[in-house]
Formats: sequence, C-alpha cells, structure tokens
Amino acid sequence: MAEAEVIIQLRTPPHSATAGTADVVDVRNLLERRFGVTAEPLHPGVGDPALIGWQRVAVPAGVDAEAVAAALRGHPAVEAAYVKPPADLP
Repeated sequence: MAEAEVIIQLRTPPHSATAGTADVVDVRNLLERRFGVTAEPLHPGVGDPALIGWQRVAVPAGVDAEAVAAALRGHPAVEAAYVKPPADLP
C-alpha cells in the first residue's frame, strides 16, 4: 500500500497527441533505478496532450516521497513534481 503519492507534470509539446512518450520512459527508468517505484498515467487512455504528461507515483513506506519529488524536479523532462497532500477526512 502506498504511503504517499507524487504527482508529475512532464514538459510536453502541446501540438502532439503522442508527445512525451520518450520522456515518460526516461522518467520511469529514473524512478525504477533510484527508488524502486514506477509511474503510471494520471489520466489513462486520454488523447488530450494537456493531460498526457501527467503521471502519478505510489510511494511505499520506507521510500522518501520528498526525495522522489526532488529528483523528478531535477529532471529536464519534468515541469513539476510534488507530494500530494493527504486527503482530509469527511
């Protein structure tokens, strides 16, 4: 079970529906190599270029979510990365 969630926005050209494919692979490789975690689309199956570049990472206990986000922010393909705040109770 994930202890935290990191949200990623990739830099993607707005003119291409397949933009960011190489960037996604590169970012996923970084995550797997350094932290043993994977990214998945935040909006799976969409064709909208504005949404294709959004990814999420489930960060398990024992892995520093802030370190994951910081490493992602240092990647040239990443526009933004942040640890999603916990949801408030109803």
